[in-house]
Amino acid sequence: MIKMVEGSLLEAAEDIIGHQVNCQGVMGSGIAKLLRNKYPSLFPAYKEFCQNHDPHDVLGKCLIVKTDNKSVANLFGQLNYGRQKVRYTYYEALKESLAALKTEAQKDGLSVALPFNIGCGLANGDWSVVYGIIEDVFHDYEVTLYKVE
Repeated sequence: MIKMVEGSLLEAAEDIIGHQVNCQGVMGSGIAKLLRNKYPSLFPAYKEFCQNHDPHDVLGKCLIVKTDNKSVANLFGQLNYGRQKVRYTYYEALKESLAALKTEAQKDGLSVALPFNIGCGLANGDWSVVYGIIEDVFHDYEVTLYKVE
């Protein structure tokens, strides 16, 4: 149950904002950097989590960080990061992390927002594949995709 809206993910009304992160403890660009700047408690929790786990063990996990007025779900869908023309998104890991997010949201009836094109910008995923994953995971629970025009 995917709902598409035009607007900034940073202004999402939903309870939880999800975004893809790498397993290296770096939020240096893209949506991750914007969220890091907006929610100061986000990065230290994410970095500590990465430092305390082997990167390969983190792949596919979902770390939800509660901020002042919003929760942010760090979806570990990529092991590394970079600017090479390679696919950094691991589709199966992204699917696992989205499933974990959905499970947590369902427990308390919380709404979920994701960026349109998640895992497909700097991480070079294929949107048709990722959209299919989102459809599969959220077939019975609403998720809102935010697309900036």
